[in-house]
Amino acid sequence: MGTGMKDARIRKGRLSDRRAILRLLASQRMATDIDPTDFIVAEAKGRLLGAARLTWVGKGAAFLRPIVVAEEARRTGLGRALLESLSGMCVSITVIARSDAVPFYQHLGFAAVEWSSVPGIYREECESCDEMEQCRPTPMRRTIREERLPGEGETGR
Repeated sequence: MGTGMKDARIRKGRLSDRRAILRLLASQRMATDIDPTDFIVAEAKGRLLGAARLTWVGKGAAFLRPIVVAEEARRTGLGRALLESLSGMCVSITVIARSDAVPFYQHLGFAAVEWSSVPGIYREECESCDEMEQCRPTPMRRTIREERLPGEGETGR
């Protein structure tokens, strides 16, 4: 019954989305204290099928925290669409990917990075998780565009 990207619309999260977002997160063993208005969501036929949000970790740099897609909407392009919607807001995105999600992120241009490049709060959260050994997390980053200062890279005529 694959409801996916062709039926979905991506929009900013609303307060009324809180329960649906929490349900999506719980389905993937993700729990967080959330403000649904910090998320973008994918909705089809009145049902939330995906959600994602960024937290800012530097000038133009963001941390994907988290992205989740309902089981029946996977492999439809919905995760990619959510990520692309967020990509226009920043110059780079870092994520700590669970081992089973690494191929998804690699397909979207993410590459593995050193643990030390991940903001401390996210490293510590991951390292203190009881499921870390099972999860086998990999820190990854996607550079969307190089950040340039005004005038940099321009040639005078």
